[in-house]
Amino acid sequence: MLPTLVDSGDLEETREIISNAYSPYQLDCLGDPREFSAWYAEDGFPGITLSGLRYGSPHLAAETLIKPAPLGTYLLVCEVTHGRVTVSSPGREEYGVGPGGTYVLDPYRGFQVHWSPGARMATVRLAREDVERAAADALGVEGPVRARFALGGAVSPQAARSWAGISEAVRREVVGGGVARTNPLVATHLTQTAAALLVGTQRLITTGVDARRTGAVSHAAVRRAMALVEERPERPYTLADLAAAARVSPRALQEAFRRHLDTTPLGHLRDIRLERARDDLLIAGRDGSATVSDIAYRWGFGNLGRFAAAYRARYGEPPSTTLNSAGS
Repeated sequence: MLPTLVDSGDLEETREIISNAYSPYQLDCLGDPREFSAWYAEDGFPGITLSGLRYGSPHLAAETLIKPAPLGTYLLVCEVTHGRVTVSSPGREEYGVGPGGTYVLDPYRGFQVHWSPGARMATVRLAREDVERAAADALGVEGPVRARFALGGAVSPQAARSWAGISEAVRREVVGGGVARTNPLVATHLTQTAAALLVGTQRLITTGVDARRTGAVSHAAVRRAMALVEERPERPYTLADLAAAARVSPRALQEAFRRHLDTTPLGHLRDIRLERARDDLLIAGRDGSATVSDIAYRWGFGNLGRFAAAYRARYGEPPSTTLNSAGS
């Protein structure tokens, strides 16, 4: 369902077109060259490119070997959908992947991929700068880091499911002609979420930073969410809204708030709203400009009973007492 760029049995034609789409690479047919075939298709929106790639036929014997140059400016997350591939960094790692398995190719490694006949995969391409910004947030450093990934797939079955979820969301957006093509805000949010999930779910390895903190979001992400909340606390934010502004996943933002502030993002939002409500109660008590219910609704508390309970728990008195005492 993606636009096809290559559907050919010509080795040289395939090498030229896919080299232009990815990076220059060596392409060899391991077997009868008359059995070589390739299919390549891609589409996307600003920030993410989705592609499909197949080499050979499951009904024939010829295998395929590719040796791309380092990717340089982007990363590839590869999911094998049919057949089997073996990806390796010569002298370092080797990883066999079957249907449903994933691996990440970072911009810095040389690698080769051995394709069984008819093997097929889908890839998600992300800019290196987006991923390395997400890695900096995850590792608690201010600037981008040189993010590299081991070939061993996701860090856990739960992480694999999380990555599969964002991958499917991207696929639906691309194949279904979603608004990310024409709405830069949506495209940016999807790209940032995908980059954060990549860092949080795959085996990140780095140099010069504490890689043991992989998956822990830095205070920089907390500050971004706090700035949004403190600027417009009356708006009906969801956890997803705050996570998008922080450029991390909702779960990662929850963990960061617990670590740095011993609260949750929505708990922090509630506290800010209570502070603003108290300020307004003190003003209204002096000039009679509003009631308790006016102020509660103004700051997003739709249930007066819950507002009163939260206010009493924080300030030791009901909001009506604050209002009346200010005027006395």
